[in-house]
Amino acid sequence: MKKLLTLLICTVVFTFVSCEDEPLEGDFVTGGLTCETAIANTAQAALNFLGVNDDNYTQLCIAYRNALEAQLQACGDEDGSLQTAIDALGDCTNDAEATEVEGTWLLTAWLGEEPIDLNNDGTSSANFLDEMDCYNNETIVFNNDGTGVAMSTSFAEITFEIVVGTTDEYSYTIDCIDEVENTNMTWIQSGNTISITDAFGTTDWTLSGNELSITIPEGFGTSNEDGTVIITQDLTLVYTKQ
Repeated sequence: MKKLLTLLICTVVFTFVSCEDEPLEGDFVTGGLTCETAIANTAQAALNFLGVNDDNYTQLCIAYRNALEAQLQACGDEDGSLQTAIDALGDCTNDAEATEVEGTWLLTAWLGEEPIDLNNDGTSSANFLDEMDCYNNETIVFNNDGTGVAMSTSFAEITFEIVVGTTDEYSYTIDCIDEVENTNMTWIQSGNTISITDAFGTTDWTLSGNELSITIPEGFGTSNEDGTVIITQDLTLVYTKQ
């Protein structure tokens, strides 16, 4: 990525410097910035960015991107080269600082749409894992060859009954069932999307910093004693890089 950007910057810098010797026609003034000044500013920002390191990458990248955008406004972009350079910079995230997918990820949250007091202690939580002792060591291990394994150590059976004298208050019962189940998988990354394929199909997960998540529509449900599911919520699973 950085090698590609370096080649692009060198091309852009050469273009900017070459243009400075040519006469500028028309007014070319936008917001008090002339096209000639915008070109000079962008050339300097590009040269600064060529000397970038991991410590100042984001700062210099943003400065360079802002200069490109200012030049686009002041001069136009007839051949699309300015927009190409802007798009190449993206969100100015340093690749060296981005979280690597390879390694072990631990399940740290079950996020529902509405808080529930599953452990009947009087305090509700939207992170259902805070309300139970199940799923304590659920992990996904990503190997650098595009393979991996999802490891499950337990699962929860959740039932409820209505509190006597109420119509919308419930008492929950949670049974944690121990299990050891490993599911082999393959994975590929496209930006911040991690696509995981196993025997059950392919799912797309979102990578954000050191968290990996997926939202399952109606992924959480509780049933009464006859097995009828009454309460359902969309459920977001969150894994954290270890």
